Amino acid sequence: MTETEHFRNYGSDPMHSFMMWNPEQAILSDSGKPFIIPLIGLIIGGAMMQVPKVATVGKLVLYFGAQSFMNIYMGWVMRTSITVPAGTTFEVNVGGALTNVTLATDLTGCPAGFALTAMQQVISFIVFSLFFVGAWFTPYRYTPKKLNTMFEVFCVIIFGCVFALNIALNNFSLGYISIAVNLIIRSCLPLSTFLSQQILAVFGLYPFQRCRWKDITLMFIGVLCAGAFTMARILAANAEAKPGAVAKDSSSDMIMGVLMCILSLLCGSLNLALAGVLGETKLNVFDTCAYMAIPATVFLLPIAMYYQKPVPGEWGKVFGKATMSDYEILMGVWGLNKHTMMWLGLSGVLSFIYNIIQFSVVHTLSPSATAFGGNFNKAALICLTMLLPFLRVHALPGPPYIYVIWTAVFINIAAFSYYSYLQIQAKQEEAMKSKLKECSESGSQSDSEDDETQESEEANCKKWKF
Repeated sequence: MTETEHFRNYGSDPMHSFMMWNPEQAILSDSGKPFIIPLIGLIIGGAMMQVPKVATVGKLVLYFGAQSFMNIYMGWVMRTSITVPAGTTFEVNVGGALTNVTLATDLTGCPAGFALTAMQQVISFIVFSLFFVGAWFTPYRYTPKKLNTMFEVFCVIIFGCVFALNIALNNFSLGYISIAVNLIIRSCLPLSTFLSQQILAVFGLYPFQRCRWKDITLMFIGVLCAGAFTMARILAANAEAKPGAVAKDSSSDMIMGVLMCILSLLCGSLNLALAGVLGETKLNVFDTCAYMAIPATVFLLPIAMYYQKPVPGEWGKVFGKATMSDYEILMGVWGLNKHTMMWLGLSGVLSFIYNIIQFSVVHTLSPSATAFGGNFNKAALICLTMLLPFLRVHALPGPPYIYVIWTAVFINIAAFSYYSYLQIQAKQEEAMKSKLKECSESGSQSDSEDDETQESEEANCKKWKF
């Protein structure tokens, strides 16, 4: 058997992975083209950050590039990269007898979200440890924030577990649904967070949030459109399915992915709400890796080892099983295509770098600006995925589903964009009221201050009033 035949038989042909190994050929391949826009965003954002006048805009552009890259990369690793090509023949144990099975379509991705997330946590911890040891004897020595009480330790464990579950469920969903469906569901985070906060407030664990009917109406409109978009994709997949064929986007697989994405959304909302309940630990990305990686891995391992789930596409045919655990899937992938395992490991390093970029943006811009940037990134990537053929996993459905999809996308983006604008406007008004209150209080103080200080304060107050 020649080397080429070996590659083709076992799905490890370098051409199955878009980065093996010619950079020019990699970028221009069908798998590499979706990364062109995020890479351009990273390059332009990094360049703009070097110019002080446009540094703030540059950070948002860099954030768009990083977030888009990670979304596309994880979707590629979990769902669309070719693990074993169509036409490959396997010996499968069916009822105790070995049967030859030939793949009708490509075996794609690696639908092992919980195991992959645990792997990412371990790799992130290793990367942090290398940085920690390497910087120890240099001026850039880093010391993690000390946890002084058992309550802070409890907070870290809770945050770590909920955060890891959020990421794991999201990775899980990417093995079953497209990036566009995943992103439009996750765009509903504002409403799910608001509801989580209100539920916690009923039990006295969180202050009640002010109910602005315009905000709530916009959030509900956005969520209804996300639901219409998702239902249209599921119905279209069901209508286009051919009898007896293994569909890459079967309605049952999509429903599984949608449910996992919704659970991930709820975990993300709970994570944000728990930040107010458990107190502010104010851990940066390095502290998070130092303290949360191990508890998160321990939490995810039993799920990855023992939870049996339905497998999408050709996976059931290859392994002769309708359900598999993440551990079984990883062991199967290791035997089929070690290049795929390499891309899974690389995702841990990339997620660590992405978290650093995200942390930098969050802590140098206002929370409102960061939230708006995140919503804009989701909206832009959804539109680009639908407009540009090389970003799509499959062709868009025909009428009438496509009309529902485009209408839902535009209304969803408009509703949540306007909601983000209202949130920024409300925070600016609160800041203005707080400043005016300070001015009023300073004006009622004694006249012991010198005239120059009083004139300066009066000028500042006038500026805030107008």
